[in-house]
Formats: sequence, structure tokens, C-alpha cells
Amino acid sequence: MRSSRHRGRSQVGLLAVIALIAAACSASSSTAPSAPAGGGSSPSAAASAAAGTKHVSIVNKDMTDDQIKAAVAAEGSLVVANWTYTANDELVKQFKAYVKTTYGADIQFTYEGSQAPSAYLTKIYAAQTGGNPSPYDVMAVEENYWSDAMSHNAVDNYLPSDLVPNQKLVLDMFQHVPTSIAFQSTAFPAVVFEQSKAPFLKKLMDLSNPALKGKITLPAAGDITAGGFLMGLAAELGKDYKDPAQMKEVVDWMAQNISPNVLKYTSDSSEMQQLLRSGAADAVTFWNSLARLEYFSGKNNDATLLLPTSIYPVNGYLWIPKGAQHPVLAQIFINWRLAPDVQFPNSWPIDHSPWSELSEGFLGPSYTDLVPDWLKSDYSKYYPTLDQIKTQFKQVDWDAYNTGVKEWMDYYSQKTGQG
Repeated sequence: MRSSRHRGRSQVGLLAVIALIAAACSASSSTAPSAPAGGGSSPSAAASAAAGTKHVSIVNKDMTDDQIKAAVAAEGSLVVANWTYTANDELVKQFKAYVKTTYGADIQFTYEGSQAPSAYLTKIYAAQTGGNPSPYDVMAVEENYWSDAMSHNAVDNYLPSDLVPNQKLVLDMFQHVPTSIAFQSTAFPAVVFEQSKAPFLKKLMDLSNPALKGKITLPAAGDITAGGFLMGLAAELGKDYKDPAQMKEVVDWMAQNISPNVLKYTSDSSEMQQLLRSGAADAVTFWNSLARLEYFSGKNNDATLLLPTSIYPVNGYLWIPKGAQHPVLAQIFINWRLAPDVQFPNSWPIDHSPWSELSEGFLGPSYTDLVPDWLKSDYSKYYPTLDQIKTQFKQVDWDAYNTGVKEWMDYYSQKTGQG
């Protein structure tokens, strides 16, 4: 997922794009390489498109391939909000090359990263209130932020779309049609620890062991990392995360039993990596991807993943804010991000560690045969099977979470001296 978690905006407006689309009138039949063979989205989308065209619901147009190419050239830019992957530069390079090869256009591509995606929502809502275009074209952040944006009427409809044929590869459980689709299936906050130094760690409550005094980190208040950790702890304590009063009881237990062992409250993965590798910390609380990132880095073969007793995935979802300035490129990026050869970037010139950040589990059966040879023997140590994904992960009630989280997150901040 996000192993650690920057900015631009084009001034080409949607009206200009639509005008150019209307002016373009020739047809061709090039198919995007990252779309599945025989692609096309859902039957309803395909049926709505005129012969020789693709239906693009977000602009309510049936577009020929040449019209799509014209729209890509007119938009000329894309801004995606995500996390700071180690392989961000390569991801940008790969997508720009894909657009050039498929649509014949050189585009500007700003890939902004943040460890606190709530800042993205603040900017989107401010633009919305001011009647301005969205500063982002695609949001690629955790599912709870999509839920919050839905409550603010800040999310556009775009599915199904013939520009997103890879939608059909993704399990229904990872889709919120018509507004969003997951690009991860197995992302969740967990504990990454040194097996040789803390072999007694079997569940989150074990972070209270006195042997860990001054040797652990917990997430900084406010971020979903802290929320996911506290939901997992609540499950172990038999508490309901949907009830703020019970979550305050969870925080009280944590403050009394785990806080004495805390070296630092942080959600900075680089800092946690440094603390683990230097021996200053024996266990850190972050996203599960950090365990494999450390292991495959070759710098910390002792890094081990502790799974919470109950796993509440906080997967990344792809959605388009209302007022996005580049809606055609936005959908092209979403389809590309879901493509099997991007979900499993085996041909990219990146090391195993950054590869393990970008690949975050199976989105559906079409992806299961793509595990590279170098990972097959260790895959089950860091990733669940498709069957486990379908049966063992608990779905989060994000409406309930977003309704109560501020109350108990503020309490967490207060009890840990962060506020």
C-alpha cells in the first residue's frame, strides 16, 4: 500500500474539452494495450454507445477513438492524489509512456503524495465551496475518504465507462458503482516487528508487554492509520468501533497499557524504517506493506508482520472529484491502474521492495496467475489468498466510522499528549 504515503493544475476546462470532442468526427479502432482482450465495460455501457464509439458517461458522450485522442491532447495534463510510493517516478514515467503509445500525446502528469490524505479533501471542499474546479483529477486514497467525500456531494459518477474496461476484472466487493473502484484489496494497519526481539507478539494487545518499554511506535492522531489500528484493538477488546463511547474505552485501555511502551507517535514510514533498522524500536504500527517492504529491501530480514485478530481493510479506491478538469485522462489513468500488468508490474525496472508497495493483493481471479517467480515461495507470508480476501476480511461501515471518528480520535490525541 502506502509505504510512506506533490502538485500542479492545468487550466484546460471541461467545456473546452467537450467542444473539441464535438468538433472531432473521424473514427479509428485502436485499443488500449492495458485493456483486457475483447474489452468493453459492462453490457449497459456498451449497449448505450453508438456503433464504432465508446460511451464515456462522465461527459455523456459516445466518442470515436479519434475523438478520445483529441480529448486527451486537449486536456494535456493530469493530477492524481495518492501516496509517496518509492517507485513514484517510475509510475509517472510508465503512465506517460502508455498515453504516448496509445493516444499519441505527450502529457504533463503530476503525481501528488501525502501521508495525510485528509488534506486533499480540505482542498477539494474549499474549491467546491468557492465554485472553482477541483485541484485533482483522480483520487487514489483510502476508502474512508471516498465515503467522506460522498457525504459532501464531491464525487462524480463515471462507472460504467467504455474507457474503463478493466472494471470487469475487479470483484464486485471492491466496487462502489457508479463512483469508485478499488485498486488494492489487502491494505490494513498492522504491527511490523523484529521477530527475534519480540517473539511474544501474537495480537495487538501484546504491545502492552513490559519488555517493549520505550521500543514501539503508534500512529499519529488524525490519520486513518490510527483509526485502523484502534478498530483492530477494539475488536480484540470486544468493543464496537461504531460507538464513540466504546472507542473511548479502547483509547483508555491503550493509554493505560500500551502508551508506557511508546517511543514515539508517528505515521512517517521513513522514520519507522530508520527506528527498526537502528534497533531503537522493536515494533512499529503502520500499514501491512511495510513488512514486505522491509523484508525485500534486503536491509531487515527479521521484519515480521503481525496480523490483527480481526482485519479491517482500508483499501485505496479510485474516484473522480466533481469539477475535475481532465475527466477523460482521469478514466484512462483509472483503467491503466487496474490493468493486470500494472497491478503486477513485473516488467518495470524496479527492485522487489518498491514492487511490493505497488502490488497490493488480488482484485479478482484474473490477477492470480501473475505472481512473479521471485515471490511465489514467500507470497503467502505477506499476502492472503483470493479465498481469504473473500471470506476473512471484515467490511468497514464507513458512514458509521466517519460519523463518530472525530470524537474518539480527538480523545486519542488528548490521551496521548498529541493535541
